[in-house]
Amino acid sequence: MATFKVNDDLNWTVSKRTLCYMTTDGLQSWTEKQAVVRDDNDVALGVVSPGYEIVQNADLKQVVAPMVSEGLLTVTNQGYLNKGAKVFIQAEVAQDFQVAGESYKGLITLLNGHTGNASVAIGTTATRVICSNTFAMAYKDIGEKFRHTEGVTDRVLDSRTVIDYVNEAMRKYAEFVEKLDTTPCSPLQLARAVETIYQQPVDKMRDSFVSQLNNLFYNGKGNSGKTMYDAFNAITEYATHYSRKNASGRFNYANFGKGADINRRALAVLNEMATV
Repeated sequence: MATFKVNDDLNWTVSKRTLCYMTTDGLQSWTEKQAVVRDDNDVALGVVSPGYEIVQNADLKQVVAPMVSEGLLTVTNQGYLNKGAKVFIQAEVAQDFQVAGESYKGLITLLNGHTGNASVAIGTTATRVICSNTFAMAYKDIGEKFRHTEGVTDRVLDSRTVIDYVNEAMRKYAEFVEKLDTTPCSPLQLARAVETIYQQPVDKMRDSFVSQLNNLFYNGKGNSGKTMYDAFNAITEYATHYSRKNASGRFNYANFGKGADINRRALAVLNEMATV
């Protein structure tokens, strides 16, 4: 079974090493092939030709690093398979830019193989990588691939796939925000939206929870209790700041747990209400 390590920081490098074989006269080097070896533990990952150009993990991370540092992307899944022979990084558009719609249900995914038989792949997929099978599925989904030939690292770093993906998401989000920000929202509409988003009648919810949402609608960051956008901000601010007792709990709730589903539903529900 393939070894799998998720959430590894990938802070290790690989290098090409000379291959040798035993003869009657001792060791003889094999110049037609070289081994790709992890530098941190000397584990051999694959056999390649001398012309094979390595793409280091740091270079792969650099493709998304600027967007991550700006808060536009969040790395949600990264690690390696087969002791490091296959490496993956997956990121989502940050919470404020998660737009309801089919095209943004996917992950921006970066795949690389240190084996000689896998290109660097950059693109979107709905498959979360957790094993060799899902790695293969994601690899098949992605259209942009870079062979490990001379200049591959520069070509990977010059790829606009990630930038275009985020820019399109931001464009869609800007249109969404403008529509919500110009659509009035009454207290009655807020109550109806909350019932649909949280999938239960308001009178069945905790009084303190309803009171908190109402307070955020009127007094949350940047809110004035007037528009559909104020309603959206109230729901997302509750998820990120008040849903759990500690920061890690709130982060998991808002990004991976029930809160993430609620926030996505809020986008869809409020968008529909603003369209009517």
